[in-house]
Amino acid sequence: MSGVLPKAPSQYTVLGRAVRRLDARAIVTGRKQFAMDLPVPDAKPTMLRMPSQIRGRVLSVNNAAMVRAMPGVIAVVTLPSGGNIVPFPPGVAVMAETFGQAWAACNALDITWGDGPMQGQSDASIQQRLKQALLPMAVPPLGALTVEGEFEFPAAAHAPLEVETAIADVRPGRCEIWAGMQTPIIAVQAIAADLGLPPSAVKAHVITTGGSFGRRLFWDPVQVAVQVSKATGRPCKLMYHRTDDMRQTRLRPPQVHRARATVLAGRVISYEQRVAAVRLDARHGFGELFTAIAGAAPGGVQQSIGNLAYEEVFFKTMVASPYHFGISSKFITPVALDMNTVSFRSVHIQPARSVEEIIVDEVAARLNTDPLAFRLAHLRLPRARAVLQRVAAAGNWGRAMPAGFAQGIAVHQETRSFTACLVEIDARDPLNAKLVKAVIAIDVGQPLNLSGIEAQMQGGLADAITLVLQAGLTIRDGLPLEGSYAQYRVAKMKDYPKDVQVIVMPATGDAIGGLGEVGLSAASGAIANAWARATGRKPRKFPLNAPAVFTPVPPGRLPEPVFV
Repeated sequence: MSGVLPKAPSQYTVLGRAVRRLDARAIVTGRKQFAMDLPVPDAKPTMLRMPSQIRGRVLSVNNAAMVRAMPGVIAVVTLPSGGNIVPFPPGVAVMAETFGQAWAACNALDITWGDGPMQGQSDASIQQRLKQALLPMAVPPLGALTVEGEFEFPAAAHAPLEVETAIADVRPGRCEIWAGMQTPIIAVQAIAADLGLPPSAVKAHVITTGGSFGRRLFWDPVQVAVQVSKATGRPCKLMYHRTDDMRQTRLRPPQVHRARATVLAGRVISYEQRVAAVRLDARHGFGELFTAIAGAAPGGVQQSIGNLAYEEVFFKTMVASPYHFGISSKFITPVALDMNTVSFRSVHIQPARSVEEIIVDEVAARLNTDPLAFRLAHLRLPRARAVLQRVAAAGNWGRAMPAGFAQGIAVHQETRSFTACLVEIDARDPLNAKLVKAVIAIDVGQPLNLSGIEAQMQGGLADAITLVLQAGLTIRDGLPLEGSYAQYRVAKMKDYPKDVQVIVMPATGDAIGGLGEVGLSAASGAIANAWARATGRKPRKFPLNAPAVFTPVPPGRLPEPVFV
């Protein structure tokens, strides 16, 4: 409308201030309702046993009659094959009167499993295949100095507090579902096609989810609940077990990066980065049937043309460098292994930019230049320099530290936002390093909710601690071994530094930038660089801390209940 002018910023009562979430009290007091809390009439608790390998097969259920006779058991359902856009998850479901009865019956199942597409694959074979797929780099000029490295990132689990859940009620001519879904439109369209119904006959209730939003781009648990409800004629209230939630749900794909900076006459003249990753499943498209079909075409091909196109677009449009490094080139080669993959917070950006920030520190060291000064001399944009200078000043960059302690620093730009991070690490035990301090500056152009901004940056730091220091999945014979928070060591309160400062930069007059993913990369690079300075070792294989020692639950089984 013409003639309408916005208020002056001095008159804002909400924008730019710290505003609490309306549901914050309900979340922290346990009153918040998620899918499993909903009192859907007659919805019966259901649990699932999943194969001994990723996407393995059910050859036979050898004691189905005995399990059906167990207390409270209503039905034992072998999930059928099929599925539009993406296949149904394989497994055997047990519906019972209570979750305890469903769990006991699941544990009692005697199932003969068949091999899946990842049969025989382990971390070493996957990483070797990725390394073979890396594209070559250019031959450096005669007399040039090169700084390079090869970096390995394992598969990573979202590990949310809320495991995969869904409620489905399939009746003749209609279906109703309750679940946390990021893409409810394509979920409804795909479920309707699975059931042979028009989309108008499927009603979806989108429920608040307990985290891991990238994983919920797909509707896998909804598929399971729908098929169980269809087979039993009863509403199904499905909950995955934690073990299968970590082993069998969608993961951040394993990756290998090779990077090289070429320096001539004291100046960086090129930066090259080659990435090979297990292909990222993008068959959800942009959340509706047309682009999902395009992403899945041609059907039955592991790395379809459509899926490859989506992944290349994601990588090319999202992964960017903040530096003037002469001729810069970054390429990704997706490798067609049939793993359950999906977008993970900053899926390509966090590892790619972490690698670049590590190389930046190593170039500065080769040139006998302070890492902060080197960055400030090579950053392209004033806003990037401003956040970097802010954390350096607030964190007292360069201060003397005891042996085994060190600072690390990094900077990042993404979705029109700029952030920098300075951390201090205690790496006296290099395989059990711990972050002790972090200072983060974030410039989003126009800050809207200060408490929301701080929460996102705190969460990004926690994810960075997890991915750089703590957690990665160990794949052996086609299946991740980790199946609990004790085994997959997502960052907990004891791993989080007590001293964390988040600085929200004032409005710049620029367009509002993104926030959800921008908090990972600078923190990740700073942590890796601090570890390198404290230990004198080059960070090349993640996570950097020693892996957890544990006895895995046998493949294709669930752990026995522990009562205390």
